[in-house]
Amino acid sequence: MMGFAFASEREKGTVVSTLGTHTWHELCSQPQAWQEALDTLHAHSDLTQHPAISQATHVIWCGCGSPFYLATSLQRMHHEHSTIPSYALPASEIWCNPQASIPSHGRPTLVLLSRSGRTTEVLKAAERFREHAPNGHIITISCYGDRPLAQLGDINIVLPSGQEQSIAQTRAFTVLQMGGMWLLQHWASQQFALAALPEAAAGLMQRHQQECLAYGANPDFQQFFFLGSGYRYGLACEASLKMKEMSLSTSEPFHHMEYRHGPQSMVTPQTLILSLGSLRMHSQEQAVLADMRALGGHTLSIGGHADQHMHWQLSESDCYDGILALPLLQSIAFARSTSRGLDPDNPHNLNAVVVL
Repeated sequence: MMGFAFASEREKGTVVSTLGTHTWHELCSQPQAWQEALDTLHAHSDLTQHPAISQATHVIWCGCGSPFYLATSLQRMHHEHSTIPSYALPASEIWCNPQASIPSHGRPTLVLLSRSGRTTEVLKAAERFREHAPNGHIITISCYGDRPLAQLGDINIVLPSGQEQSIAQTRAFTVLQMGGMWLLQHWASQQFALAALPEAAAGLMQRHQQECLAYGANPDFQQFFFLGSGYRYGLACEASLKMKEMSLSTSEPFHHMEYRHGPQSMVTPQTLILSLGSLRMHSQEQAVLADMRALGGHTLSIGGHADQHMHWQLSESDCYDGILALPLLQSIAFARSTSRGLDPDNPHNLNAVVVL
């Protein structure tokens, strides 16, 4: 197992605030947590012949809150790389609207994503799915092996390196994302170079995290818009949620091209527009950002193209590496929170688990 380390200004002692101690540690430990997750996943036997994989006629990616946004992202990746029909739903839809959510034929596989493994809607979704799809299968991906969800699947994948003490998910989200991408390869037409991601993330954070903290602490920015195309839209939704949860700021996600269709009316000199950039749509995405700068807004682009403000060179394909942008975007939300005197470890009105 390789090790990762980088010294932030906070760790060097130049940041006085002690707010968000747990969130900061969990955010910065993601490269190591991803490596530990990959080690755990590699220890699993090959699942290709398991009926939940080999017999699936439909795949439903499912979660609540952050894991639902992850499900949204994974479903788009699934659609691009597999011929098996798939879709993403909040767990509450499986529970409360099973007739409209669960295929009435075939052998569907439900993939349930959860940090805690005890969210009520997720557990109810598993129960309802068993009732309405007796020929189907369930795969769970969670972070705690002693929680109820880890006992409910035909395949149960537990990734302890995603465990957190803070309420807002940072490390847990990306560790679950590593698990979801690893699972997706069993249905996909290609393998993803997941082993390269931990080291790439450590280098990217070393180069750009301080700049991200400065963006977040800048009092001139009063509203934030996160743009993502393809599977990155789900990641943009998650990054926007982190900004809301941690800092109670105006924050919304959009597809790049959709931002022109109304939301650009909100652009002012106090607007920061953050782009999760892609290779495939690079020219169109950059054109959107240029238009927003012409309207007086500020932009920051993160992606695998050399023209991005913060970028990496991982592969010629960007079909899976959007995960690398998340620690940087989380850092912006963290700095926005602490610069306002808020504690990202304890967001307003939130609990770590929704139990009904």
